Amino acid sequence: MDEKKQEIKEISMEELKGLLSDSVKSVLPELKTEIVNELKATLPEAKTEDTKETKIEKAAQFVKDLVNGKVEEKAVTSATGSFGYTIPTELANEIMEKKDKIAKMRKVAFSFNLAGPFQLPKEGTGVTAYWVGENTEITESNPTIQKQDLSDYYLAARVLMPRQMLNTSAFNIVQYISNLCSRAIVRQEESAFVVGSGSSQPTGFRGMTGHNVDAQDGANLAYDDIVDVFYGLKEQYRSNAIWMTSAMGMKALRKIKDEVKQPIFDVNTSTIFGRPVIECEDIPANLGTSANETELWFLDPFYYWIKDGDNMFMDTDKIISKLQIELVVAEAIDGVYTLPEAAFQLQAVK
Repeated sequence: MDEKKQEIKEISMEELKGLLSDSVKSVLPELKTEIVNELKATLPEAKTEDTKETKIEKAAQFVKDLVNGKVEEKAVTSATGSFGYTIPTELANEIMEKKDKIAKMRKVAFSFNLAGPFQLPKEGTGVTAYWVGENTEITESNPTIQKQDLSDYYLAARVLMPRQMLNTSAFNIVQYISNLCSRAIVRQEESAFVVGSGSSQPTGFRGMTGHNVDAQDGANLAYDDIVDVFYGLKEQYRSNAIWMTSAMGMKALRKIKDEVKQPIFDVNTSTIFGRPVIECEDIPANLGTSANETELWFLDPFYYWIKDGDNMFMDTDKIISKLQIELVVAEAIDGVYTLPEAAFQLQAVK
């Protein structure tokens, strides 16, 4: 019986590489598709950004649903109570944008978001450095840290809206609410940041202690007074400092001329010595024994800290007799000037 001999064909290394390459090429597209599909299945779906028109529609729909009792979940505050309904981001942002456009202190102060009480660390007694001689013991210094409490104080704006406005465009609804709320809230905020008592409201910078204080020298505000205030503030705070005074103080500043008879107030930039001048109606103009004096402040606004607490929220009620809807928009804030040495107050200005 003849045995069949199996023929073994020898191939070169180059031929082997070619065969392997062809095999890989045939399965690679399918393998690639399979891997991509598996990856897509594990990734969250990408969300498309809403257009401004869509955001306005959502905000207006929230107001309509709130009025018609279709919003169920209430906003829970940092305390135990439940006061209202969390305003959607679209409407809250619209109000905040308008606030920023007309605000003065908020625009230049430092602000941050944190719900609930917050203890702000402040420097107490600092560390002291000494020159030390050879074989001399280093003098001991004991630094201390003080704390400033910031809370959630609620500021609310009440808006009366004609019921028929619910039937107008979403743009009208959002603009009506955001315009009225932003103006009302900013008026109260700005006042509190300047003269707030610290009781159920922010502490205004006029209530601080331990800052630099001086009084006007002559009968009228003069160039030398402004120079003394400017250089009375430490160098590290001057580059970011602002001037703040009343309308009466503004008139006095506009009349001051330097040693070469040039006005020190730059009308093109509203600055003095390169630093902005801001008029503030909450700085009194009836101080002093004759009620004819005001104040001039030169301070670094970064050290006024504003804590924005709970998310802005809203509640509503119907005034049937007038066919109106009452909307209450509220926010939680607190504020305080944190570093007195970064502020200079000139008193008895006239």
